[in-house]
Amino acid sequence: MQTFLPYPDFKKSAECLDWRRLGKQRIEAMQILRALENHNYGWQNHPAVNMWRGFEAMLAVYHNTIIEEWITRGYRNTMKLILPDIAPISPSWLGNSDFHAAHRSNLLRKDPNHYGQFGWAENDNLPYIWGSGQDLPAN
Repeated sequence: MQTFLPYPDFKKSAECLDWRRLGKQRIEAMQILRALENHNYGWQNHPAVNMWRGFEAMLAVYHNTIIEEWITRGYRNTMKLILPDIAPISPSWLGNSDFHAAHRSNLLRKDPNHYGQFGWAENDNLPYIWGSGQDLPAN
């Protein structure tokens, strides 16, 4: 389970994802939202859930951005957009260069042909960096 953010900008992140990951992001963002809203739902201690805890409205924005890109590419979508009840708050890790570099590295490892086209400087061997709450400052 992961929400891929090679860039701080959700639209730019969605636009660069290969079709497999883009499609899965719709589902994974929804699963994380369900886990955050329902404490009986699985994944409660997963780092991807913890990093969005307190930022559910921003995760809804990410989810919607992914769906919009999916539709823009001509794929059929059956998932609903989520309208947050509150104004989204950005987590501090959004914009952290190490965080986004780790995501680029992991995407390069998953599909070097697709992600190699972006000319990212990262090697494909960086570990994931999980933001959680406010522990990663933007830089």
